[in-house]
Amino acid sequence: MVYTARWGIVATGWISERFFVDLLVDPSTRGVTDVVHTPVAVASRSVAKAEKFIADFGNGVQGVKAYGSYAELFADPNVDIVYVGTPHSSHYEVSLQALKAGKHVLCEKAFTINAAQARHLVDYAKSHNLFLMEAVWTRFFPLSLEFQKLLHQEKIIGNIRRVTSDLAHKFVPDVESRLYNPNLGGGALLDVGVYAMTWIQMICYNHPENLQSRPSVINSTILKAPLTGVDESTVITMVWDKPHIISTATCSIAVNSPEDCLVRVQGDLGEIIVPISTAKPTEFIVKIYATEQGKEDEVTTFKFPIPGPTGLFWEADAVARDVRDGKIVDDIYPAEESVFVMEVFDEVRRQNDFVYPAEIEFVEEE
Repeated sequence: MVYTARWGIVATGWISERFFVDLLVDPSTRGVTDVVHTPVAVASRSVAKAEKFIADFGNGVQGVKAYGSYAELFADPNVDIVYVGTPHSSHYEVSLQALKAGKHVLCEKAFTINAAQARHLVDYAKSHNLFLMEAVWTRFFPLSLEFQKLLHQEKIIGNIRRVTSDLAHKFVPDVESRLYNPNLGGGALLDVGVYAMTWIQMICYNHPENLQSRPSVINSTILKAPLTGVDESTVITMVWDKPHIISTATCSIAVNSPEDCLVRVQGDLGEIIVPISTAKPTEFIVKIYATEQGKEDEVTTFKFPIPGPTGLFWEADAVARDVRDGKIVDDIYPAEESVFVMEVFDEVRRQNDFVYPAEIEFVEEE
């Protein structure tokens, strides 16, 4: 029997547009036959904005309700899963409201502003038997699953020694921009830093020799934007004891990443390189070092084209299956891992005396 996931989309910004469009892609085009997706409602700050969103990006879809408040969507009995696409600053508050309304939640990244907020959401969802996940879409790409299989199960490059991961996009500094606005959780860390950390998590945190191990050392440097004080460029270096790996994650909203190498995993026998966007990769390169002098390294490129506009549908498929099966935690990206990331980010901010306004750092009291 095919399961139909009934979605409510909260907020009408760019990422919600992409998610809405991907929900409407025929699942059979990516080989999926057990779940389908039906968007049943969209909420914005006004009914007019929600209606325009549906008209602009719904490809003629019928029956999607437009709401002028989030509370109305949360009260809709036809909505099973809420997708939260608001700015970072309201992820915690909006997700908590959805959970209190009895809805399962897929919340965009960064999950929250700090670890205390993340912990509260995770604990609340668990105690109320509700599904909750951060929308780290890259983790559900077939490319990412194959990448981890070759790295961890087949150990194609031997023991991992060093990892570097980067994501940077140059934006024009602007006090009106979400990216430079501290009141909206702006800065590189919570925007592109999540992607740089995603690969560190897949490689180090989820290493099978010590699953969900934590780094013994975290060192970081933040370069703050003169305009507003948010982190414009950030470097996070971590040492993992079991196995013994050093990793560096870098992110920036002041410059662009190089296209030739955004992720490099170096091992005893070779290395793996992800040469294109770490958010939406379509290939990676495996280089096995020559064992004899005069021989050339063995280089293989693994290509994974995306059968659709963006690739957000793979995470949606995973959520649908989890809800169908009565699971409240996803196996590929459990919510506890989101808490771990926020703990790392909290430490980075502590080391660099970087805080957000109190009104977005708050945690609701029980």
